Amino acid sequence: MYERCPHCGFVYEREEGYFSSAMAINLIISELLIAAFTVPLAATIPLTQLLIWGAPAPFLLPILFYHHSRGLWMSMDHLLNPVLRR
Repeated sequence: MYERCPHCGFVYEREEGYFSSAMAINLIISELLIAAFTVPLAATIPLTQLLIWGAPAPFLLPILFYHHSRGLWMSMDHLLNPVLRR
């Protein structure tokens, strides 16, 4: 990962704990997606099939969305605290 944006100078690496909110965003998005798909499926398919197909989701979704949640958190930070050119 680059240290700064070559165009605007936005610093990517911050203090320790900066990306804790990105992890929270990742958890919220992952859990909402799981709930959005499993609740309707629970009414239509048997429980054993739901467990077989749905069990990997809580492990795979946070891994798949980690980089996206980091980017989302950094873009929200950049929107609220823009880089001032000097």
